Amino acid sequence: MGIFDRIILSIYTFLLTFLSLGVILMSLRLIPLETVGTSISLLYGQWEAGLVGAVFLLVSIRLLLAGLRSRRGRKTIVHHNDMGDVHISLDAVENLVEKTARHIRGVRGIKVNATHTGSGLTVSLRAVVSPESNVPNVTAEIQSRVHEYIKNTVGIELVDMRIFVENISNDFKSKHRVE
Repeated sequence: MGIFDRIILSIYTFLLTFLSLGVILMSLRLIPLETVGTSISLLYGQWEAGLVGAVFLLVSIRLLLAGLRSRRGRKTIVHHNDMGDVHISLDAVENLVEKTARHIRGVRGIKVNATHTGSGLTVSLRAVVSPESNVPNVTAEIQSRVHEYIKNTVGIELVDMRIFVENISNDFKSKHRVE
């Protein structure tokens, strides 16, 4: 769920809180029925009230769809065996590929994107390579090591692996530790 949906959800929840409070006060007879009846009769035939209702309906549908989309999550790789199914998320595969590629001499940084289609697993890598290394040798080593590691660890063959050398640089892109 994106930031826009979260803001809409916050406003929507705030307004529904007031509506719920009004229903509670009516049920406890703290708000007279005549006041509620008069307020509702004032809404009859008012196009502004219909517009507000339509906006609430559209917001409800959008939030419902956003909730359903977020539950689906990312795709997984499924292995079937005698005891049941094993699901391996693509995030896990991306982490394995990143870990493998980072340990190759000459690789300064790596970004990984894995997709699973009907034909198999495709991995796209964006690499930063050191200037003193031979780029074709480094990329060939990345391909062979990642292919072997995924085959042995996940148990699936890579259909396609694309490597894009984004930069040739001495700069290390390291993650900052929080202490």
